[in-house]
Amino acid sequence: MSGILELPNLSSTPRNEEFEELVSAFFNSAGYYVEKNIIDREITEIEVLELDVITTEYISPDTSPTIRLVEVKSGNWGFPDIFKIRGWMDYLNIDEGLFIVQEEKEETEFKFFKEKASKLNVSIKTFEELKTQEDGSIIDDNDIIFWRYTYWLERNLLKELRRRKRSQKDRKCYKVLNDYYHTVNNKIFFTETITQRLYELYNTFMECPHISARCGYEEYNGDFEDHTKVPGKIYEDSFFRCMFTDIQISTYIEHRARLAILKNAVDYILYEKVGEEDKTKDVSLVLVDDREVTLWDCLPDRFKDRLEKISKHKYFYRYPIFWQWFMWVFGGFILKDYEKKEYELLSQKTGIPPDEIPKALEAYQILFPSEGGWIKDLQDSNSNVKIITMFPVPFMGIGANYRRYIYTDSKKFEDLKLSGEHTLGDLIKWNNLACKVLNS
Repeated sequence: MSGILELPNLSSTPRNEEFEELVSAFFNSAGYYVEKNIIDREITEIEVLELDVITTEYISPDTSPTIRLVEVKSGNWGFPDIFKIRGWMDYLNIDEGLFIVQEEKEETEFKFFKEKASKLNVSIKTFEELKTQEDGSIIDDNDIIFWRYTYWLERNLLKELRRRKRSQKDRKCYKVLNDYYHTVNNKIFFTETITQRLYELYNTFMECPHISARCGYEEYNGDFEDHTKVPGKIYEDSFFRCMFTDIQISTYIEHRARLAILKNAVDYILYEKVGEEDKTKDVSLVLVDDREVTLWDCLPDRFKDRLEKISKHKYFYRYPIFWQWFMWVFGGFILKDYEKKEYELLSQKTGIPPDEIPKALEAYQILFPSEGGWIKDLQDSNSNVKIITMFPVPFMGIGANYRRYIYTDSKKFEDLKLSGEHTLGDLIKWNNLACKVLNS
């Protein structure tokens, strides 16, 4: 079939940031929630530290999340790297440290390094050792492949955001989006408690309402004031014609922000359940109407009610894993022709039984109520797909490719068994934009 762009080849010997992405992809594929490239930066823009990977493991609704700091090195390494990791662990109050290296030292020397590092509660492994699961489970290579594409896509999106910010200084949206991303990915991580994180995230979220609508108006009309709806022209260009507009970047950051709120909301619920007050207790007081109140008191009651409702779901503790997978590998959509298989596949990847998947999907609407709901059925457009509203098309392209790998032996889009006049065409359009961004 003509007009289908091909995904670029992944490096077989990744180095530097690509090796970090490979390691991150492995942890995602192994069932962890992954945060990466977290930068502690002062107001002066001086970088204090950069964390390669932070993994969170969600075991049960009655245990707190397990946090691990992971440092990744594709080149030469030594004891200074190990001591640096230990220092970061102390600074961040993280108990477990893991050092993943690409270059293995001579056997006796490597064993010596491992023994010394273990006394600092830091484990050293090569990537090959990491891939050997202690429980005997096997990681699907396709999962690692598509998480790597996701991180590559993310890297290029953010690179383009920074380029536009530098080259179009008269545009307000790029600075706002860049600052928004910095808060979501970096700033909130260095708060002292989960309550502070939720407060920072929620406030930032509320300070940037309808940011995609504002970006759309500025791109097409030069107006970055308060708007609540994306202009029709840029909406069609972004989601029907699948062009690489500012909206592809802004919707990515908006959904990243919602995911961060959901993740930290689940963490809060879990820490509260097990009584770890040091993780949730407010350490800051703010002045409201001439009286001091806690940050938790500052969060709206309606938001707390939504958290309470989420906490009643049997598998709420797996929702961060579910939504990270559903957004960035499944592309935020369900192929209705494969709906049963889709739920089974999501279950395999996220640990939520197929019959509980609808509740997991419902959680997004509970936390972030949207008129008409977040999950939209495209059947009226003769496309047999259910999608997240206003989801960035390049990531939908990742999801389209994931399906052709999973559901066909030929790995060809045309061999997917699809109904709906425009379903196949939509998948191809999504794929083509993803390929363009990856090749940019």
